[in-house]
Amino acid sequence: MSIRFLLDENMPFALLKFLRNRDCEADHLKKLEKVGIRNGEVYKVAEQSGSWILTRDSDFKNYHKFVTHNVRGVIVFTLSDTTTRNILDVMNRFLETHSGKLASKHLVIIDDSTIKIYE
Repeated sequence: MSIRFLLDENMPFALLKFLRNRDCEADHLKKLEKVGIRNGEVYKVAEQSGSWILTRDSDFKNYHKFVTHNVRGVIVFTLSDTTTRNILDVMNRFLETHSGKLASKHLVIIDDSTIKIYE
């Protein structure tokens, strides 16, 4: 099973390349010409493509909204260091240690010191 990711417009393009180099399928809202769409539309795009949403938008931490949408999952980065290098490093560590969680629907919130995973 190939894992598919949809990167929100606030995620770096380098993450798109990073994921593709790891044999994941990935799209970016900017490349799909979906800039400025509402969060509900982001969920719809992810539902249609069977994707995990990767975002820095804290609105996606809302569990009630998460469970009402048929997305593969959501990963929200709430990092104080939002440099591209740090986001790539954090995503790499997540994939190395928690890739098994990508097989089923989860809300994942990654901050500076913890990874919280909700079903």
